Amino acid sequence: MFWKEAFEKGIANFKSGKLSDALSCMNEAVELQNDDYRIYDSRAAVYERLGNLKAALLDSKKVIDLSPQHWQGYVRATRIFNSLDKHGSAIKMVDLGLSRLRSDDSRRREQLLELREQAVQAQAAAHRQRQLHLAKTAYHVGKLPIEILAEIFTILVDTDHCQVILLSHICNHWRRIIVATPSLWRTLVLSNKRPVRKIKIWLEHSKSRITTLTVHRALSPVEFPTVLAELKRLSWDFLQNLHAHGSFLVELHRLLSESSMVHFFTHLKRLSLDSCASVEHVFTPSREWNLIELSSTGPMQFPERCWQCFSQLRILHVRQFPAHFPLAAIEAIPLLESLVLDFSSPMAILGTVQQPLSMIYLTSIELRNVENPFALLGSITMPSLQDMAVFGAISRVDEALLHVLCDEHNSLVSLRVGNCGLHSRTLVTILSRTSHLETLQIYCVDGVVNEALQYLAGKDLFPELQSTFREGLPCSALKHVDVSRCSDLSTSSAYALVKSRLQNEPEASHSMPNHCKIESLRTDGCPKMDAELLQWFRSKVERFSCIYMTKKEARQR
Repeated sequence: MFWKEAFEKGIANFKSGKLSDALSCMNEAVELQNDDYRIYDSRAAVYERLGNLKAALLDSKKVIDLSPQHWQGYVRATRIFNSLDKHGSAIKMVDLGLSRLRSDDSRRREQLLELREQAVQAQAAAHRQRQLHLAKTAYHVGKLPIEILAEIFTILVDTDHCQVILLSHICNHWRRIIVATPSLWRTLVLSNKRPVRKIKIWLEHSKSRITTLTVHRALSPVEFPTVLAELKRLSWDFLQNLHAHGSFLVELHRLLSESSMVHFFTHLKRLSLDSCASVEHVFTPSREWNLIELSSTGPMQFPERCWQCFSQLRILHVRQFPAHFPLAAIEAIPLLESLVLDFSSPMAILGTVQQPLSMIYLTSIELRNVENPFALLGSITMPSLQDMAVFGAISRVDEALLHVLCDEHNSLVSLRVGNCGLHSRTLVTILSRTSHLETLQIYCVDGVVNEALQYLAGKDLFPELQSTFREGLPCSALKHVDVSRCSDLSTSSAYALVKSRLQNEPEASHSMPNHCKIESLRTDGCPKMDAELLQWFRSKVERFSCIYMTKKEARQR
Protein backbone atom coordinates (compact mmCIF):
# COMPACT_ATOMS: atom_id res chain seq x y z
CA MET A 1 0.00 0.00 0.00
CA PHE A 2 2.53 2.52 -1.20
CA TRP A 3 -0.06 5.24 -1.88
CA LYS A 4 -0.62 5.71 1.87
CA GLU A 5 3.05 6.41 2.38
CA ALA A 6 3.00 9.02 -0.38
CA PHE A 7 -0.22 10.48 1.03
CA GLU A 8 1.10 10.73 4.61
CA LYS A 9 4.38 12.22 3.38
CA GLY A 10 2.40 14.81 1.41
CA ILE A 11 0.37 15.68 4.54
CA ALA A 12 3.59 16.14 6.51
CA ASN A 13 5.09 18.42 3.84
CA PHE A 14 1.84 20.47 3.71
CA LYS A 15 1.88 21.02 7.47
CA SER A 16 5.54 22.05 7.37
CA GLY A 17 4.86 24.52 4.53
CA LYS A 18 6.66 22.60 1.80
CA LEU A 19 3.84 23.02 -0.72
CA SER A 20 5.78 21.91 -3.83
CA ASP A 21 6.92 18.67 -2.16
CA ALA A 22 3.41 18.12 -0.82
CA LEU A 23 1.94 18.51 -4.32
CA SER A 24 4.44 15.99 -5.76
CA CYS A 25 3.55 13.45 -3.09
CA MET A 26 -0.19 13.97 -3.65
CA ASN A 27 0.21 13.50 -7.39
CA GLU A 28 2.10 10.27 -6.75
CA ALA A 29 -0.65 9.07 -4.42
CA VAL A 30 -3.30 9.82 -7.04
CA GLU A 31 -1.41 7.77 -9.61
CA LEU A 32 -1.27 4.83 -7.19
CA GLN A 33 -4.83 5.17 -5.86
CA ASN A 34 -7.30 7.29 -7.77
CA ASP A 35 -10.56 6.42 -6.03
CA ASP A 36 -9.98 7.73 -2.49
CA TYR A 37 -11.67 11.11 -1.83
CA ARG A 38 -9.18 11.99 0.93
CA ILE A 39 -6.29 12.24 -1.56
CA TYR A 40 -8.21 14.63 -3.79
CA ASP A 41 -9.37 16.68 -0.81
CA SER A 42 -5.78 17.04 0.43
CA ARG A 43 -4.49 17.92 -3.01
CA ALA A 44 -7.30 20.53 -3.34
CA ALA A 45 -6.04 22.08 -0.10
CA VAL A 46 -2.53 22.26 -1.56
CA TYR A 47 -3.81 23.83 -4.81
CA GLU A 48 -5.88 26.33 -2.81
CA ARG A 49 -2.84 27.33 -0.77
CA LEU A 50 -0.79 27.72 -3.97
CA GLY A 51 -3.48 29.95 -5.51
CA ASN A 52 -4.43 27.56 -8.28
CA LEU A 53 -8.16 27.88 -7.61
CA LYS A 54 -9.28 26.23 -10.83
CA ALA A 55 -7.33 23.01 -10.03
CA ALA A 56 -8.54 23.17 -6.41
CA LEU A 57 -12.16 23.44 -7.60
CA LEU A 58 -11.74 20.44 -9.93
CA ASP A 59 -10.37 18.32 -7.06
CA SER A 60 -13.22 19.50 -4.81
CA LYS A 61 -15.77 18.36 -7.38
CA LYS A 62 -13.89 15.03 -7.60
CA VAL A 63 -14.28 14.67 -3.82
CA ILE A 64 -18.05 15.27 -4.17
CA ASP A 65 -18.27 12.68 -6.96
CA LEU A 66 -16.37 10.04 -4.98
CA SER A 67 -18.04 10.71 -1.64
CA PRO A 68 -21.24 12.76 -1.96
CA GLN A 69 -22.28 11.91 1.60
CA HIS A 70 -19.36 13.86 3.12
CA TRP A 71 -19.49 17.64 3.61
CA GLN A 72 -15.77 18.41 3.10
CA GLY A 73 -15.94 18.78 -0.70
CA TYR A 74 -18.93 21.13 -0.50
CA VAL A 75 -17.26 23.42 2.04
CA ARG A 76 -14.06 23.76 0.05
CA ALA A 77 -16.01 24.32 -3.21
CA THR A 78 -18.08 26.99 -1.44
CA ARG A 79 -14.96 28.80 -0.28
CA ILE A 80 -13.40 28.66 -3.74
CA PHE A 81 -16.60 29.88 -5.44
CA ASN A 82 -16.65 32.87 -3.07
CA SER A 83 -13.04 33.63 -3.97
CA LEU A 84 -14.02 33.52 -7.67
CA ASP A 85 -17.03 35.88 -7.02
CA LYS A 86 -19.43 33.11 -8.08
CA HIS A 87 -21.68 33.66 -5.06
CA GLY A 88 -24.76 31.91 -6.45
CA SER A 89 -22.80 28.67 -6.93
CA ALA A 90 -21.27 29.09 -3.48
CA ILE A 91 -24.74 29.28 -1.88
CA LYS A 92 -25.85 26.11 -3.69
CA MET A 93 -22.74 24.25 -2.55
CA VAL A 94 -23.07 25.27 1.09
CA ASP A 95 -26.74 24.27 1.07
CA LEU A 96 -25.73 20.82 -0.19
CA GLY A 97 -23.09 20.65 2.53
CA LEU A 98 -25.66 21.51 5.20
CA SER A 99 -27.88 18.72 3.97
CA ARG A 100 -24.99 16.22 4.40
CA LEU A 101 -24.24 17.18 8.01
CA ARG A 102 -25.37 15.07 10.90
CA SER A 103 -28.13 16.70 12.92
CA ASP A 104 -26.01 16.63 16.08
CA ASP A 105 -22.97 18.33 14.49
CA SER A 106 -23.87 21.84 15.70
CA ARG A 107 -20.30 23.21 15.51
CA ARG A 108 -19.94 22.37 11.81
CA ARG A 109 -23.44 23.66 11.12
CA GLU A 110 -22.61 27.05 12.65
CA GLN A 111 -19.47 27.27 10.50
CA LEU A 112 -21.41 26.44 7.33
CA LEU A 113 -24.19 28.90 8.17
CA GLU A 114 -21.59 31.62 8.71
CA LEU A 115 -20.01 30.71 5.38
CA ARG A 116 -23.43 30.87 3.71
CA GLU A 117 -24.15 34.31 5.23
CA GLN A 118 -20.85 35.59 3.87
CA ALA A 119 -21.80 34.31 0.42
CA VAL A 120 -25.25 35.95 0.60
CA GLN A 121 -23.82 39.31 1.67
CA ALA A 122 -21.13 39.15 -1.01
CA GLN A 123 -23.79 38.35 -3.61
CA ALA A 124 -25.92 41.34 -2.49
CA ALA A 125 -22.90 43.67 -2.58
CA ALA A 126 -21.99 42.47 -6.06
CA HIS A 127 -25.58 43.02 -7.20
CA ARG A 128 -25.55 46.58 -5.85
CA GLN A 129 -22.27 47.26 -7.62
CA ARG A 130 -23.67 45.94 -10.91
CA GLN A 131 -26.78 48.09 -10.55
CA LEU A 132 -24.65 51.16 -9.84
CA HIS A 133 -22.49 50.48 -12.87
CA LEU A 134 -25.60 49.88 -14.97
CA ALA A 135 -27.13 53.15 -13.84
CA LYS A 136 -24.00 55.00 -14.92
CA THR A 137 -23.44 53.26 -18.23
CA ALA A 138 -26.78 51.89 -19.47
CA TYR A 139 -28.52 53.79 -22.28
CA HIS A 140 -32.17 53.63 -21.21
CA VAL A 141 -33.25 56.40 -23.58
CA GLY A 142 -32.30 54.17 -26.49
CA LYS A 143 -35.13 51.81 -25.53
CA LEU A 144 -37.76 54.52 -26.11
CA PRO A 145 -39.71 54.46 -29.39
CA ILE A 146 -38.46 57.04 -31.87
CA GLU A 147 -41.83 58.82 -31.84
CA ILE A 148 -41.70 59.40 -28.08
CA LEU A 149 -38.07 60.54 -28.19
CA ALA A 150 -38.91 62.97 -31.02
CA GLU A 151 -41.79 64.35 -28.93
CA ILE A 152 -39.43 64.93 -25.99
CA PHE A 153 -37.03 66.77 -28.30
CA THR A 154 -39.91 68.90 -29.59
CA ILE A 155 -40.80 70.01 -26.05
CA LEU A 156 -37.18 71.02 -25.39
CA VAL A 157 -36.79 72.85 -28.70
CA ASP A 158 -40.09 74.71 -28.24
CA THR A 159 -38.66 76.10 -24.99
CA ASP A 160 -35.36 77.12 -26.57
CA HIS A 161 -34.77 76.69 -30.31
CA CYS A 162 -30.98 76.61 -29.74
CA GLN A 163 -31.39 73.19 -28.12
CA VAL A 164 -31.72 71.56 -31.54
CA ILE A 165 -27.96 71.99 -32.14
CA LEU A 166 -26.97 70.88 -28.65
CA LEU A 167 -29.17 67.78 -28.78
CA SER A 168 -27.89 66.78 -32.21
CA HIS A 169 -24.33 66.66 -30.82
CA ILE A 170 -25.10 64.20 -27.99
CA CYS A 171 -24.78 60.98 -30.00
CA ASN A 172 -25.34 59.54 -33.48
CA HIS A 173 -28.69 58.01 -32.46
CA TRP A 174 -30.08 61.36 -31.35
CA ARG A 175 -28.66 63.13 -34.36
CA ARG A 176 -30.35 60.73 -36.78
CA ILE A 177 -33.70 61.31 -35.08
CA ILE A 178 -33.30 65.10 -34.95
CA VAL A 179 -32.20 65.40 -38.57
CA ALA A 180 -35.14 63.22 -39.64
CA THR A 181 -37.70 65.33 -37.70
CA PRO A 182 -38.53 68.48 -39.74
CA SER A 183 -40.64 70.03 -36.96
CA LEU A 184 -37.49 70.56 -34.87
CA TRP A 185 -36.05 72.89 -37.53
CA ARG A 186 -39.00 75.27 -37.94
CA THR A 187 -37.27 78.22 -36.21
CA LEU A 188 -34.53 79.95 -38.22
CA VAL A 189 -32.43 82.69 -36.59
CA LEU A 190 -30.01 84.62 -38.82
CA SER A 191 -27.10 86.74 -37.67
CA ASN A 192 -23.78 87.77 -39.16
CA LYS A 193 -22.31 84.28 -38.64
CA ARG A 194 -22.51 82.42 -41.97
CA PRO A 195 -26.21 83.10 -42.60
CA VAL A 196 -26.29 81.56 -46.09
CA ARG A 197 -24.83 78.25 -44.89
CA LYS A 198 -27.30 78.18 -42.02
CA ILE A 199 -30.25 78.80 -44.36
CA LYS A 200 -29.22 75.83 -46.52
CA ILE A 201 -28.99 73.52 -43.52
CA TRP A 202 -32.30 74.62 -42.00
CA LEU A 203 -34.21 74.47 -45.28
CA GLU A 204 -32.88 70.98 -45.92
CA HIS A 205 -33.78 69.63 -42.47
CA SER A 206 -37.15 71.41 -42.23
CA LYS A 207 -38.18 70.52 -45.79
CA SER A 208 -38.31 74.30 -46.48
CA ARG A 209 -41.14 74.70 -43.94
CA ILE A 210 -39.95 77.47 -41.64
CA THR A 211 -42.62 78.83 -39.27
CA THR A 212 -40.49 81.40 -37.37
CA LEU A 213 -37.88 83.61 -39.03
CA THR A 214 -35.72 85.93 -36.92
CA VAL A 215 -33.17 88.30 -38.45
CA HIS A 216 -30.87 89.96 -35.92
CA ARG A 217 -29.72 93.54 -36.32
CA ALA A 218 -26.16 92.20 -36.49
CA LEU A 219 -26.89 91.04 -40.04
CA SER A 220 -25.56 93.77 -42.33
CA PRO A 221 -27.95 95.20 -44.98
CA VAL A 222 -25.17 94.49 -47.49
CA GLU A 223 -25.91 90.78 -47.03
CA PHE A 224 -29.68 91.15 -47.51
CA PRO A 225 -29.64 90.33 -51.28
CA THR A 226 -27.61 87.15 -50.78
CA VAL A 227 -29.73 86.04 -47.83
CA LEU A 228 -33.01 86.77 -49.61
CA ALA A 229 -31.85 84.95 -52.73
CA GLU A 230 -31.25 81.85 -50.61
CA LEU A 231 -34.62 82.28 -48.86
CA LYS A 232 -36.48 82.06 -52.16
CA ARG A 233 -36.73 78.31 -51.67
CA LEU A 234 -38.72 78.86 -48.49
CA SER A 235 -42.31 77.57 -48.40
CA TRP A 236 -43.87 80.91 -47.54
CA ASP A 237 -47.25 79.36 -46.81
CA PHE A 238 -45.85 78.05 -43.51
CA LEU A 239 -44.18 81.26 -42.28
CA GLN A 240 -46.19 82.56 -39.31
CA ASN A 241 -43.73 84.57 -37.19
CA LEU A 242 -41.28 87.20 -38.44
CA HIS A 243 -38.85 89.16 -36.25
CA ALA A 244 -36.62 91.55 -38.19
CA HIS A 245 -35.54 95.12 -38.84
CA GLY A 246 -37.87 97.29 -40.88
CA SER A 247 -35.35 97.52 -43.74
CA PHE A 248 -35.30 93.71 -44.03
CA LEU A 249 -39.09 93.66 -44.23
CA VAL A 250 -38.95 96.22 -47.05
CA GLU A 251 -36.44 94.12 -49.00
CA LEU A 252 -38.47 90.97 -48.38
CA HIS A 253 -41.62 92.71 -49.60
CA ARG A 254 -39.81 93.79 -52.75
CA LEU A 255 -38.57 90.23 -53.39
CA LEU A 256 -42.02 88.72 -53.00
CA SER A 257 -43.58 91.45 -55.13
CA GLU A 258 -41.18 90.70 -57.98
CA SER A 259 -42.13 87.01 -57.72
CA SER A 260 -45.87 87.77 -57.45
CA MET A 261 -45.88 86.12 -54.03
CA VAL A 262 -46.63 89.12 -51.84
CA HIS A 263 -49.95 87.52 -50.86
CA PHE A 264 -48.01 85.12 -48.66
CA PHE A 265 -47.72 87.93 -46.08
CA THR A 266 -51.34 87.22 -45.21
CA HIS A 267 -50.22 83.99 -43.53
CA LEU A 268 -48.18 85.90 -40.93
CA LYS A 269 -49.57 85.78 -37.39
CA ARG A 270 -46.86 87.59 -35.43
CA LEU A 271 -44.67 90.44 -36.64
CA SER A 272 -41.91 92.07 -34.58
CA LEU A 273 -39.95 95.00 -36.06
CA ASP A 274 -36.92 96.78 -34.65
CA SER A 275 -37.81 99.86 -36.67
CA CYS A 276 -40.84 100.76 -38.74
CA ALA A 277 -39.29 103.63 -40.65
CA SER A 278 -40.12 103.63 -44.37
CA VAL A 279 -42.39 100.59 -44.20
CA GLU A 280 -45.67 102.42 -44.80
CA HIS A 281 -45.89 101.17 -48.40
CA VAL A 282 -45.76 97.57 -47.11
CA PHE A 283 -48.96 98.06 -45.08
CA THR A 284 -51.68 99.25 -47.39
CA PRO A 285 -55.45 99.17 -46.75
CA SER A 286 -55.90 97.30 -50.02
CA ARG A 287 -54.23 94.21 -48.53
CA GLU A 288 -55.74 92.57 -45.46
CA TRP A 289 -53.22 91.28 -42.93
CA ASN A 290 -54.19 88.50 -40.53
CA LEU A 291 -51.69 89.51 -37.86
CA ILE A 292 -52.55 88.53 -34.30
CA GLU A 293 -49.53 90.22 -32.68
CA LEU A 294 -47.59 93.32 -33.75
CA SER A 295 -44.54 94.59 -31.84
CA SER A 296 -42.31 97.48 -32.82
CA THR A 297 -39.27 99.14 -31.29
CA GLY A 298 -37.76 102.38 -32.48
CA PRO A 299 -39.02 104.93 -35.03
CA MET A 300 -42.43 104.17 -36.46
CA GLN A 301 -44.07 106.04 -39.33
CA PHE A 302 -47.51 104.57 -39.84
CA PRO A 303 -50.10 106.77 -41.53
CA GLU A 304 -53.53 106.40 -39.97
CA ARG A 305 -54.80 104.62 -43.06
CA CYS A 306 -52.28 101.78 -42.53
CA TRP A 307 -53.94 100.70 -39.31
CA GLN A 308 -57.01 99.61 -41.25
CA CYS A 309 -55.24 96.43 -42.41
CA PHE A 310 -54.75 95.21 -38.81
CA SER A 311 -58.38 94.57 -37.95
CA GLN A 312 -57.59 91.06 -36.62
CA LEU A 313 -54.87 92.26 -34.24
CA ARG A 314 -54.99 90.91 -30.66
CA ILE A 315 -51.69 92.17 -29.23
CA LEU A 316 -50.07 95.55 -29.94
CA HIS A 317 -46.76 96.53 -28.30
CA VAL A 318 -45.20 99.83 -29.39
CA ARG A 319 -41.97 101.11 -27.86
CA GLN A 320 -39.95 104.31 -28.49
CA PHE A 321 -42.60 105.89 -30.68
CA PRO A 322 -41.23 109.15 -32.17
CA ALA A 323 -43.77 111.92 -31.63
CA HIS A 324 -47.39 110.86 -31.14
CA PHE A 325 -49.80 107.97 -31.31
CA PRO A 326 -53.07 108.27 -33.27
CA LEU A 327 -56.27 107.31 -31.52
CA ALA A 328 -57.44 106.03 -34.89
CA ALA A 329 -55.08 103.07 -34.46
CA ILE A 330 -57.08 101.86 -31.45
CA GLU A 331 -60.34 102.49 -33.28
CA ALA A 332 -59.18 100.29 -36.19
CA ILE A 333 -58.45 97.20 -34.04
CA PRO A 334 -61.58 96.42 -32.01
CA LEU A 335 -60.44 92.87 -31.15
CA LEU A 336 -57.38 94.07 -29.21
CA GLU A 337 -56.60 92.08 -26.04
CA SER A 338 -53.25 93.52 -24.93
CA LEU A 339 -51.92 97.06 -25.50
CA VAL A 340 -48.48 98.37 -24.52
CA LEU A 341 -47.38 101.93 -25.35
CA ASP A 342 -43.87 102.38 -23.96
CA PHE A 343 -42.35 105.69 -25.08
CA SER A 344 -38.81 106.82 -24.34
CA SER A 345 -40.06 110.35 -23.55
CA PRO A 346 -43.52 111.87 -22.89
CA MET A 347 -45.69 111.53 -26.01
CA ALA A 348 -49.16 112.72 -26.89
CA ILE A 349 -52.23 110.82 -28.03
CA LEU A 350 -53.76 112.60 -31.02
CA GLY A 351 -57.28 112.41 -32.33
CA THR A 352 -60.80 112.31 -30.90
CA VAL A 353 -63.81 110.02 -31.09
CA GLN A 354 -67.48 110.98 -31.07
CA GLN A 355 -68.36 108.32 -28.48
CA PRO A 356 -66.21 106.03 -26.31
CA LEU A 357 -64.88 102.96 -28.11
CA SER A 358 -66.03 99.67 -26.60
CA MET A 359 -62.97 97.42 -26.25
CA ILE A 360 -64.71 94.37 -24.82
CA TYR A 361 -61.74 92.04 -25.40
CA LEU A 362 -59.04 94.29 -23.92
CA THR A 363 -57.67 92.61 -20.77
CA SER A 364 -54.26 94.27 -20.38
CA ILE A 365 -53.11 97.85 -20.97
CA GLU A 366 -49.74 99.42 -20.12
CA LEU A 367 -48.95 103.10 -20.73
CA ARG A 368 -45.46 104.46 -20.14
CA ASN A 369 -44.59 108.10 -20.73
CA VAL A 370 -47.98 108.86 -22.24
CA GLU A 371 -48.24 112.57 -21.55
CA ASN A 372 -52.01 112.62 -21.02
CA PRO A 373 -53.42 109.11 -20.44
CA PHE A 374 -56.98 110.46 -20.32
CA ALA A 375 -56.75 111.24 -24.06
CA LEU A 376 -56.68 107.48 -24.60
CA LEU A 377 -58.36 105.98 -21.55
CA GLY A 378 -61.15 108.54 -21.63
CA SER A 379 -62.01 107.50 -25.17
CA ILE A 380 -62.48 103.76 -24.53
CA THR A 381 -64.39 101.43 -22.22
CA MET A 382 -62.77 98.18 -21.04
CA PRO A 383 -65.25 95.98 -19.16
CA SER A 384 -62.89 92.95 -19.21
CA LEU A 385 -59.74 94.77 -18.05
CA GLN A 386 -57.56 92.64 -15.76
CA ASP A 387 -54.13 94.31 -15.80
CA MET A 388 -53.61 98.09 -15.85
CA ALA A 389 -50.34 100.02 -15.64
CA VAL A 390 -49.71 103.79 -15.93
CA PHE A 391 -46.17 105.14 -15.56
CA GLY A 392 -44.62 108.52 -16.31
CA ALA A 393 -47.86 110.39 -17.02
CA ILE A 394 -47.85 114.19 -16.67
CA SER A 395 -51.48 115.31 -16.54
CA ARG A 396 -55.04 114.10 -15.87
CA VAL A 397 -53.97 110.85 -14.25
CA ASP A 398 -56.73 110.92 -11.62
CA GLU A 399 -59.35 111.62 -14.22
CA ALA A 400 -58.13 108.78 -16.45
CA LEU A 401 -58.10 106.18 -13.67
CA LEU A 402 -61.48 107.21 -12.32
CA HIS A 403 -62.94 107.00 -15.81
CA VAL A 404 -61.67 103.45 -16.34
CA LEU A 405 -62.79 102.38 -12.86
CA CYS A 406 -65.94 104.46 -12.77
CA ASP A 407 -67.82 101.78 -10.81
CA GLU A 408 -67.07 98.44 -9.18
CA HIS A 409 -64.59 96.61 -11.46
CA ASN A 410 -64.48 92.95 -10.42
CA SER A 411 -62.24 91.81 -13.28
CA LEU A 412 -59.18 93.95 -12.40
CA VAL A 413 -56.49 91.80 -10.70
CA SER A 414 -53.39 93.99 -11.20
CA LEU A 415 -52.96 97.75 -10.81
CA ARG A 416 -49.56 99.42 -11.28
CA VAL A 417 -48.98 103.17 -11.06
CA GLY A 418 -45.66 105.01 -10.98
CA ASN A 419 -43.78 108.25 -11.60
CA CYS A 420 -46.89 110.39 -11.85
CA GLY A 421 -49.01 112.77 -9.81
CA LEU A 422 -51.93 111.14 -8.00
CA HIS A 423 -54.26 112.12 -5.15
CA SER A 424 -54.69 109.78 -2.19
CA ARG A 425 -58.51 110.04 -2.32
CA THR A 426 -58.41 108.97 -5.98
CA LEU A 427 -56.29 105.91 -5.21
CA VAL A 428 -58.45 104.91 -2.23
CA THR A 429 -61.60 105.32 -4.33
CA ILE A 430 -60.11 103.07 -7.00
CA LEU A 431 -59.15 100.45 -4.40
CA SER A 432 -62.70 100.49 -3.06
CA ARG A 433 -63.95 99.48 -6.52
CA THR A 434 -61.51 96.62 -7.20
CA SER A 435 -62.55 93.84 -4.85
CA HIS A 436 -60.60 91.14 -6.74
CA LEU A 437 -57.26 93.00 -6.90
CA GLU A 438 -54.27 90.68 -6.31
CA THR A 439 -51.29 92.87 -7.29
CA LEU A 440 -50.77 96.53 -6.36
CA GLN A 441 -47.71 98.58 -7.31
CA ILE A 442 -47.26 102.21 -6.29
CA TYR A 443 -43.82 103.20 -7.58
CA CYS A 444 -42.18 106.54 -6.87
CA VAL A 445 -45.43 108.34 -6.01
CA ASP A 446 -45.42 110.61 -2.96
CA GLY A 447 -48.35 111.61 -0.78
CA VAL A 448 -50.62 108.60 -1.41
CA VAL A 449 -49.00 105.38 -0.21
CA ASN A 450 -49.67 105.72 3.54
CA GLU A 451 -53.37 106.49 3.09
CA ALA A 452 -53.70 103.60 0.60
CA LEU A 453 -52.06 101.05 2.91
CA GLN A 454 -54.01 102.26 5.94
CA TYR A 455 -57.23 101.91 3.97
CA LEU A 456 -56.25 98.38 2.87
CA ALA A 457 -55.60 97.59 6.56
CA GLY A 458 -59.21 98.48 7.37
CA LYS A 459 -58.84 102.07 8.62
CA ASP A 460 -61.90 104.33 8.20
CA LEU A 461 -60.11 107.12 6.38
CA PHE A 462 -63.10 108.19 4.31
CA PRO A 463 -66.53 107.67 5.92
CA GLU A 464 -68.28 107.45 2.58
CA LEU A 465 -66.25 104.34 1.76
CA GLN A 466 -66.98 102.41 4.98
CA SER A 467 -69.62 100.26 3.35
CA THR A 468 -67.11 98.80 0.95
CA PHE A 469 -65.59 96.47 3.56
CA ARG A 470 -68.27 95.75 6.13
CA GLU A 471 -67.88 92.02 5.47
CA GLY A 472 -64.08 92.04 5.27
CA LEU A 473 -61.03 94.03 4.31
CA PRO A 474 -60.98 95.95 1.01
CA CYS A 475 -59.22 94.12 -1.82
CA SER A 476 -59.43 90.90 0.18
CA ALA A 477 -57.62 88.95 -2.59
CA LEU A 478 -54.52 91.19 -2.41
CA LYS A 479 -51.30 89.12 -2.28
CA HIS A 480 -48.50 91.18 -3.87
CA VAL A 481 -47.65 94.79 -2.93
CA ASP A 482 -44.80 96.93 -4.28
CA VAL A 483 -44.40 100.44 -2.84
CA SER A 484 -40.76 100.99 -3.84
CA ARG A 485 -39.31 104.51 -4.11
CA CYS A 486 -42.16 106.06 -2.12
CA SER A 487 -40.04 108.29 0.10
CA ASP A 488 -42.85 109.09 2.55
CA LEU A 489 -43.80 105.45 3.27
CA SER A 490 -43.98 104.95 7.04
CA THR A 491 -43.23 101.72 8.84
CA SER A 492 -46.57 101.90 10.64
CA SER A 493 -48.53 101.81 7.36
CA ALA A 494 -46.67 98.76 6.05
CA TYR A 495 -46.95 97.11 9.47
CA ALA A 496 -50.70 97.72 9.62
CA LEU A 497 -51.21 96.21 6.16
CA VAL A 498 -49.27 93.01 6.89
CA LYS A 499 -50.66 92.56 10.40
CA SER A 500 -54.28 93.04 9.31
CA ARG A 501 -53.98 90.16 6.84
CA LEU A 502 -52.17 87.61 8.99
CA GLN A 503 -54.03 84.35 9.43
CA ASN A 504 -54.15 81.78 12.22
CA GLU A 505 -51.93 83.84 14.53
CA PRO A 506 -52.77 85.25 17.98
CA GLU A 507 -51.77 88.79 17.08
CA ALA A 508 -54.19 88.75 14.15
CA SER A 509 -57.19 87.48 16.12
CA HIS A 510 -58.95 90.81 15.85
CA SER A 511 -58.46 91.12 12.07
CA MET A 512 -61.32 90.73 9.63
CA PRO A 513 -62.02 87.33 7.99
CA ASN A 514 -62.10 86.30 4.33
CA HIS A 515 -58.84 87.80 3.16
CA CYS A 516 -55.54 86.59 1.69
CA LYS A 517 -52.18 86.80 3.39
CA ILE A 518 -49.61 89.17 1.89
CA GLU A 519 -47.17 86.93 0.02
CA SER A 520 -44.73 89.55 -1.31
CA LEU A 521 -43.91 93.08 -0.19
CA ARG A 522 -41.27 95.38 -1.71
CA THR A 523 -40.27 98.58 0.05
CA ASP A 524 -37.00 99.33 -1.76
CA GLY A 525 -35.80 102.92 -1.61
CA CYS A 526 -38.07 103.84 1.33
CA PRO A 527 -35.76 105.57 3.88
CA LYS A 528 -38.39 105.84 6.64
CA MET A 529 -38.68 102.08 7.09
CA ASP A 530 -37.56 101.17 10.61
CA ALA A 531 -34.62 98.76 10.47
CA GLU A 532 -35.61 97.19 13.81
CA LEU A 533 -38.84 95.84 12.31
CA LEU A 534 -37.34 94.36 9.14
CA GLN A 535 -36.88 90.99 10.83
CA TRP A 536 -40.58 90.96 11.77
CA PHE A 537 -41.56 91.67 8.17
CA ARG A 538 -39.30 88.85 6.92
CA SER A 539 -40.92 86.42 9.36
CA LYS A 540 -44.46 87.32 8.30
CA VAL A 541 -44.06 87.88 4.55
CA GLU A 542 -42.73 85.09 2.35
CA ARG A 543 -40.91 87.46 -0.04
CA PHE A 544 -39.96 90.75 1.59
CA SER A 545 -37.47 93.28 0.19
CA CYS A 546 -36.19 96.49 1.71
CA ILE A 547 -33.09 97.93 0.04
CA TYR A 548 -32.51 101.43 1.32
CA MET A 549 -30.30 102.47 -1.57
CA THR A 550 -28.32 100.95 -4.43
CA LYS A 551 -24.53 100.74 -4.42
CA LYS A 552 -24.43 103.57 -6.98
CA GLU A 553 -26.50 105.83 -4.74
CA ALA A 554 -24.33 104.96 -1.75
CA ARG A 555 -21.16 105.91 -3.65
CA GLN A 556 -22.70 109.22 -4.68
CA ARG A 557 -23.45 110.05 -1.06
